[in-house]
Amino acid sequence: MCALGAEDAEAAADLIEGQYWNEGVSRRDLIRGCLASQAWVGVREGTQLVAMARALSDGVRSAWIGDVAVTPRWRGRGLATALMKLVLDHPALRHAQRVWLATRDAQKLYEKLGFVDVQEASAYPRTDMVLKRSASQESPPSRSPCFRAST
Repeated sequence: MCALGAEDAEAAADLIEGQYWNEGVSRRDLIRGCLASQAWVGVREGTQLVAMARALSDGVRSAWIGDVAVTPRWRGRGLATALMKLVLDHPALRHAQRVWLATRDAQKLYEKLGFVDVQEASAYPRTDMVLKRSASQESPPSRSPCFRAST
């Protein structure tokens, strides 16, 4: 297992492109997402990337894990569990009070690591919400480094 970097971006895209959670995401955006992650770890067989996990975090309150993927030939050998333990112990996530992830097929794996359904973990009734933007709806960069309130 190792930390991944820019030289791994194409191989990472090969691994996660076409996964159900990346439907409609361009290869370019998959690469950009990997490169922007604070924690990005993987497993190689020789020089080939066979598994990876990545995460974003504020380091204190929240972290989000995405793109946990293992190539089919290597599944069932504990790589996803090992990668999850490594990414959860990464300095960027180690102190996050809540670590979020979404899955529709690996609940048992994550439950073994302590993850619970959002409704079980919530101290108050809630509805998770998301703002979804297409690439064409991205806001142009602001010309100002800050917003000023008018008085």
